[in-house]
Amino acid sequence: MSEEQLELLKKKLVVSVRSRQNLERTYEQQFATLTGFINRLSNVCKGIDVELDNRLAKLRSYLAKNPDMQNIAPLLTHIEQLLSQHSTRLALNLKQTTSTLKAAGKQLQQVKNLDPDFRRELRGYMQALEEPKASILHYLPYIEQLAKLYHKCLAIQTGNQAPEIDTEALKGLQSDISAELVNILSNIAFSGENAEKIDAIREILSASVTPEILVSSCVEIIRIIIKSITEERQSAQSFLFSLNDALNSVHTAVASSINGSQEINESKQALNDRLKKDLAGMSAEIEKAKSLDVLKKQINGRIADIVDALTQKEELEHQEHDLLISSLSEMEERLFELEKEAEEYKKKLSEQRFKSLQDALTKLPNRASMDERMELEYRRWMRYNHDLCIAVADIDHFKSINDTFGHSVGDRVLQIVAACLQKGLRETDFIARYGGEEFVMLFPESKLKDIEKRLNDIRMEVCKIPFKFKNSDLVVTISMGLTQFKAIDQPQSAFDRADQALYDAKQGGRNKVVLKR
Repeated sequence: MSEEQLELLKKKLVVSVRSRQNLERTYEQQFATLTGFINRLSNVCKGIDVELDNRLAKLRSYLAKNPDMQNIAPLLTHIEQLLSQHSTRLALNLKQTTSTLKAAGKQLQQVKNLDPDFRRELRGYMQALEEPKASILHYLPYIEQLAKLYHKCLAIQTGNQAPEIDTEALKGLQSDISAELVNILSNIAFSGENAEKIDAIREILSASVTPEILVSSCVEIIRIIIKSITEERQSAQSFLFSLNDALNSVHTAVASSINGSQEINESKQALNDRLKKDLAGMSAEIEKAKSLDVLKKQINGRIADIVDALTQKEELEHQEHDLLISSLSEMEERLFELEKEAEEYKKKLSEQRFKSLQDALTKLPNRASMDERMELEYRRWMRYNHDLCIAVADIDHFKSINDTFGHSVGDRVLQIVAACLQKGLRETDFIARYGGEEFVMLFPESKLKDIEKRLNDIRMEVCKIPFKFKNSDLVVTISMGLTQFKAIDQPQSAFDRADQALYDAKQGGRNKVVLKR
């Protein structure tokens, strides 16, 4: 063998080793990208199913140890089966919903003395239920229609009855129901077109309403709530479908990559065996050679075989590299799309959570937010043993304000008083609208006497607010009950004590702060 041929063989071997090292580094980087993608994807899936959560946690644990991908493939298959089972459960829910609605419709058909038009409408409803539905969401209009049918049936059955009605009691009941509906709507966050419709309904309910307007408003509120729920469920369902598709894409890409890598590895192993055989044969021929010319020919033949094997191996490594790049590029593209959807969904959830914890009318935190903050401050108080005070405030004679000036004026009073209360607090204090005209305040790391003085200052500021409606001056006052957490207290017991102090303030003439130790 000439020196030039040996040098060529040496260069080929060096190039092959470097190519293999580069391929291994690329593979490690791409494997890290793939594992990161799967980890983020599995975290997004949390909450769909307990067993699925456990399997995804196990998958993340496996990936953290950087195992052989062949060990993960069975786990991915099991995860795909769980997603399929989830789809089966959804199909069962559809079937159960259909059965329930049919049973309710059949029960309605058994009612006597129904007019022909109503029975025809009911038959049309029952026939519509026979058509297959693709999702639970598609049943929401049928639930609403069934409620209307029952309402019609009730009206038909009671149409011939004319009981004596206490007009004054009815008006009082209508007023109470309207006020309660307005209060409920103030605690529910809507957006877009639904928010505009709810504001319009609140304006209607704030004026004097008839029973017909009250019923139609209730039906419209239910319809808006159902629409909002439908939109949210459709959004969540669309995201879950995208997530399912992404998991299937990952599973397919990983399986394809594993199969391709197995085939390439088998081919490379065959080439390695061939190289070993050629090198062994070369060594044997050198030992047996009796003539330099014969040896030269034999060695040249072996070198040609080795060069050919190295070339084939290099091509296989390029194929493996291209296969990995193709699979990872596809998964990265799907990851980008899914991450974009996830970010939009998380942003929407964050906005909804903020709205769900905010009172729509006063823009203060609502009762749900107060419960969360109460729990947080209670735990801090238990841990650090600092002073913690709680106050309950209530606008005096608020029902009279609504009855005299209307609910729109009452709403304005609530907004102005809420702003005044919030202005008088520190950044570390907390205030929430508890419901109706009642507010709750928390004062961490505060002495009882100091808070009593501050609340009296706020009470005096409320008295000075220049309310003027319909050319009439209106003086608004507020009563407050205050207490401090004691060693034996739970959040509810401290709140009850502050609420009792508020009751004492009301009984004692209103427009005062009562302290209860």
